[in-house]
Amino acid sequence: MTKFRKFNEKSVVEDYIVDELVKKGWKYVPADELERESFEEPLLNSLSRKLLEINKDKGIRLEEVQTVITELKLKGTGVEGVKRILDYLKEGVPVTVEKDKVLRRVELFDYENLDKNEFIVSRQVVFKNADNEIRTDIILFVNGIPLVNIECKNPVVFSVNWYDAFIQIKEYEQKIPELYKYVQIGVAAEQIAKYFPIIPWQKADEMRIHEWKSKNKDSIDATLEMFSKNVLLDLIKNFIFFKIEGSNAIKIITRYMQYRAVKKIINRVKNNFLGRTEKNKGLIWHWQGSGKTYEMIFAANELFNSKLLENPTIFFIVDRRDLEEQLFQEISSLNMVEPEVISTISKLRKVLKHDGGRGKRGLFITLIHKFRSSELQDLKKEMEELSKKKKETIMTRKNVICFIDEGHRTQYGLLAAQMKDILRNAFFFAFTGTPLSKKGRNTFQEFSYEEENYLDKYFILDSIKDNFTVKIIYQPRLEKEVHLKKELLKTFLEVEEEEIPEELREVVKEKTRKKLRPIRIFLESKNRIKEVVKDIVTHFKENVDGKYKAMIVTVSKKACLHYKEELDKLLPREASEIVMTLEGDDRKEILEYKKKLIERFNGKNVEDIKKEIIERFKEETYPKILIVTDMLLTGFNAPILQTMYLDKPLKGHRLLQAIARTNRPFKNVKEGGLILDYVGILKEVKKAFKDYSKEDYEGALYDIKDIRKEFIELIKNLMTMFKDLPREDYSRETLLKAIEIITSKDENSKEFIEKYKRLRRIFEVLGSDTIKVRDDLLEEYAWLTAIYVYYRRLVLRENTEVHKYTQKYYHKTIKYVEKTISFKLPENILPIIEFNKSYFKKLEERIKNKKERVANIVFALNKLVLVDKEENPIYESIADKVERVLDSWKKDVKDYEKIYKESLEIISTLDSITKRRKELGFSERDYYILQILEKKLGKKKELIADVRELSKKLSEIMFNNWVFQVTARKDVERTIRNFFRKYIRIYKLSLKEFNELCEKIIEYVKTHDNK
Repeated sequence: MTKFRKFNEKSVVEDYIVDELVKKGWKYVPADELERESFEEPLLNSLSRKLLEINKDKGIRLEEVQTVITELKLKGTGVEGVKRILDYLKEGVPVTVEKDKVLRRVELFDYENLDKNEFIVSRQVVFKNADNEIRTDIILFVNGIPLVNIECKNPVVFSVNWYDAFIQIKEYEQKIPELYKYVQIGVAAEQIAKYFPIIPWQKADEMRIHEWKSKNKDSIDATLEMFSKNVLLDLIKNFIFFKIEGSNAIKIITRYMQYRAVKKIINRVKNNFLGRTEKNKGLIWHWQGSGKTYEMIFAANELFNSKLLENPTIFFIVDRRDLEEQLFQEISSLNMVEPEVISTISKLRKVLKHDGGRGKRGLFITLIHKFRSSELQDLKKEMEELSKKKKETIMTRKNVICFIDEGHRTQYGLLAAQMKDILRNAFFFAFTGTPLSKKGRNTFQEFSYEEENYLDKYFILDSIKDNFTVKIIYQPRLEKEVHLKKELLKTFLEVEEEEIPEELREVVKEKTRKKLRPIRIFLESKNRIKEVVKDIVTHFKENVDGKYKAMIVTVSKKACLHYKEELDKLLPREASEIVMTLEGDDRKEILEYKKKLIERFNGKNVEDIKKEIIERFKEETYPKILIVTDMLLTGFNAPILQTMYLDKPLKGHRLLQAIARTNRPFKNVKEGGLILDYVGILKEVKKAFKDYSKEDYEGALYDIKDIRKEFIELIKNLMTMFKDLPREDYSRETLLKAIEIITSKDENSKEFIEKYKRLRRIFEVLGSDTIKVRDDLLEEYAWLTAIYVYYRRLVLRENTEVHKYTQKYYHKTIKYVEKTISFKLPENILPIIEFNKSYFKKLEERIKNKKERVANIVFALNKLVLVDKEENPIYESIADKVERVLDSWKKDVKDYEKIYKESLEIISTLDSITKRRKELGFSERDYYILQILEKKLGKKKELIADVRELSKKLSEIMFNNWVFQVTARKDVERTIRNFFRKYIRIYKLSLKEFNELCEKIIEYVKTHDNK
């Protein structure tokens, strides 16, 4: 079990992270001692020195280094500039060396010799531009280049969590883009830590946020593993990529289990090459949606660039033409070597025979079917003859790697054997997104070892727990009207085929064809499809439309056409599109459809039309529903796809692959993918997965009945927190009592918010399920929703959750709850009172209940002082008083009168501070220094005069960016120490007290005064 440390203060989180990084070999440098030209310049001056050291063997001189630095500084902060910066971090900057006029790459990091790089961690680093200023909690520099920004939040403050730190970084990206063109990784740390790639132009709700995990380590320690010297540079070089995704440009970064699997592959290859092991294969099972495609790509990229392998040949081998295309698009969208598609057996021959039989070098994508034995016998014999002559061939070369995607279809036995026979010395790594079939274990032993079934394994339940995928929920629909009869379903489950083959292909045995034909005829019936479409449209309009998108999976191309015809009668024509293979099909109805399709898309070819439809589905409003039979059931990745209307018998790994199209998370609002079953296959889950071990497919599918139970259990669990409160009472007094319960313990707030959000997502995914309108459950859900809204307004001080967002994704909650409790929660019951000059007046007018007034003041102070105090350090002087008030609030028996009185005193102090500062005409800096002095020495008139005099002296020696000049810093420090030296005599300070006083003032002046 992962253990979680309990942090008590934000400074402890920040201190701990810095201390642990220092233990990992990072050098801590205070912000004011960083070698910087100015607050506007993110790069450290040490960069030029390190570049000369790292590139000395290339004849690089100071002139070339200056050219490199100028190139970095002049790169824009837009998409192209950020993309180029990442390229430079990986490969170096191309520069013509003046001495010999040769173009060479000046490397920014030494990836081979880690100790030649400089690793610096600093904190509270200020960055500025003409309009904005930010103060980052922790910045990691390598060779003077800022690569990581870590923002920390206090785990015990009610109003903040890691997400606030994440949003802070997103805001910083907009304020200081010059910094974030270099920074590659952001980390938001609280009790847990989340990491993400820096993408300034991407909206917060579109970001992919991850948590690094490591056995027996808590979230913070696991994340710190990422920033070990070797791992961070490995991430930059091999695991962060720029990606063009349709019209969007993003960065992708590895997930922890991807990194783990890839390193196992890399180590196996390297250890074999170095003679440490004879093992040259491995099997990786990572659940669909966990990112196995990127695992292949990450591994291929690192191996291709490995000096040890000396320009290898790498094959990506897939089993379907659409996967071949998808993989090509995926790799081509990244800033790495572009692969070559081997589209014909003739081309495969050329690749294998290239360079006198040694084989062509590079990345290649091909179908497994190209390795048919009958087609390559002559080539095999030719290679064997060359090998006998002791000539190097692709048959004898070791630097050949094969990545096999979904390698467990039955025909892979012979095809895989032929492939391995030709590539006898190659490495073979097979990847699957579904578990290993018991029947197919012998086949899969070709890619694993007796003592090692899997090189790496990532369970379905792990993926759901990590939020890389969501649950897949199924629900039978129209069981009596349209499901397959028992005898037909039994027939399908008994035949060897995993799906109804399109047009009952000739390769299917005649006996099997006869058995399956009645199923096909039944499922293609126009009248039946008409009934199914009515139900689909009703469900789609009520539960999916406007939030997510859907897919209809049909038994055949003919059925696709019927579905489209019926959908167009009930929905706009543009709402749905068919995606299916049209080439080579000369049936009249298919040809007619193809002709109309081409006309509708202004004469484009079929392949381009298919790509356009898919892109529109992912990025635009229309189409909202895709109709498919064979295509897009594997490899298709569209997080917005939430509902699959299944009208095709599938089983085994094909069923798992198909339904997993819906399991991608979407904007943290998608509780699960939904499969509506019109065939009846999911009623027979055990039979559909009879070839798998139960523990291997556990968590793959959830019956809607299980979700109902989860809904009930979650409500029951949450209601237990408020067991002594009347559930039907929506009075402000009752709501306030609920808030007191939630905020009485540090962990209660987070538990309530997390569980309620999950409950709300389940409520939405249940759609029109009658369980939701059961009187007792609906009342309790409505009541919990009222508490949730009240909490967000009172404690978090939010005017409302993002209104459009709530309306769009949770309209069922709003509809049912408002109907149940007969008022609109956000506006009418819960006025939020802003903390300003008229705060008390409004408080008196709007809130008559004294307990509620106390709560408003307590949480306003919490937000203003404990959360926002960094924006105004003057508030630090009263922070401890606010914390005492919060401690009093958390007690089981509250002394409201005492809390109210103490809160009034704090507010009075706040007013006095503001008023006094203005009367004195002090800047925030001067007033803060006065507070430091008065806290130590008491209020004395002469201290005011001293601060004025000190301020004048400091102004004379301070200038823009003074903090970066050693002599200026020393002048400021000396001036402060000399000025206060008299206090040793006047106020009888010990040398220790004098030093502590001076150091506090010096630290504040250096970190907060940038004039």
